[in-house]
Amino acid sequence: MKFDSALEVQARVFREVFEFVEVPAAAGMTPLPGLFVDPAATVAFEAGGDPVELPRKQTDEIALGVAEGMGEEDSRLAVLVQDEAVQGSQIVERIVTLAHGEAEVLYIGRQDASWTQVRNNPIRLGCSASPVTVGYAGTMGCFAKDGQTGHVGVLSNNHVLADVNRVALQTPIMQPGALDNGNPGRDAVAVLSRFVPIQFGGVPNAVDAAFATILQHGRQEDRATLYDSANVPMPAITVNPSSVATAMPGMTVFKTGRTTRHTRGRVRAVNVNNYQVNMGIGVARFDNQILVEMANTPVAPFSRPGDSGSLIVDGSGQPVALLFAGSNVGGAGNVGVTGCNPISSVLTQLGITLI
Repeated sequence: MKFDSALEVQARVFREVFEFVEVPAAAGMTPLPGLFVDPAATVAFEAGGDPVELPRKQTDEIALGVAEGMGEEDSRLAVLVQDEAVQGSQIVERIVTLAHGEAEVLYIGRQDASWTQVRNNPIRLGCSASPVTVGYAGTMGCFAKDGQTGHVGVLSNNHVLADVNRVALQTPIMQPGALDNGNPGRDAVAVLSRFVPIQFGGVPNAVDAAFATILQHGRQEDRATLYDSANVPMPAITVNPSSVATAMPGMTVFKTGRTTRHTRGRVRAVNVNNYQVNMGIGVARFDNQILVEMANTPVAPFSRPGDSGSLIVDGSGQPVALLFAGSNVGGAGNVGVTGCNPISSVLTQLGITLI
């Protein structure tokens, strides 16, 4: 089927199988094929109130996206199962039937936010970072400029820099992060300036993103290079921040992150909606996401906990996405799949530009 047809099937599945209803998208969200939510979540969503945790159903274990089809410029529905017990269920069979068999059913495992090793000078893209108030470490993704103040800062996830909405603004951010023996008095390099709140209770999120303004830290900065995995790192890719790339199924991508360092991946699905992620304090839904699987030889995962916040780029260095979640099973090699926010959504929601 064509790409647009796959989106239409996705919308039909949300309406007829998930029994979701379509609601207006929030500012900064451009979901395809539209924004579909559980009716129980719509009251809080439309009123802007505090959502409540909803009882979990089988459909909560299924995310939908668009994957490569069998022919050139062909697509099919991606049925992404997060609970192995649901994989052979009648619900999955019904979804495949609605897609007239043009569907790929993939077990991706339960998605956990990837939170969480030395002090960097220069500070490099992909190095360890965290607030001074926590005990974990994630990844400092890249440098950006604040559209409001013009100040330079660093981009990562909400759950890395703001501990899922719980870190106060102006809290120092240190490199390396706490788990990597960061010292709050010596290693502070930025302060938390802004984050996009993560919502729960079935309300869709577009991004897991935060921005921290750089302090006078006394170190050099390499703002343009993704380094390889060597103990003495060498440049692997020069980031081209002047434009962003749109993820498409089959695209080859790269990232450098705290835990797995420099890895190569392949976009498995795009426009993934109803993507459920365990944020540590509850399960949050994300829409319009990108799924990446490993494309490494020998087989090795694209990401692991601690890589959250990594910038994902294409082969020419154009930014594609911000890494924020992953599993340790499913996908190519059965070593897990990685969840990513489209970088365009991240920049819009935070009001920043890459540099």
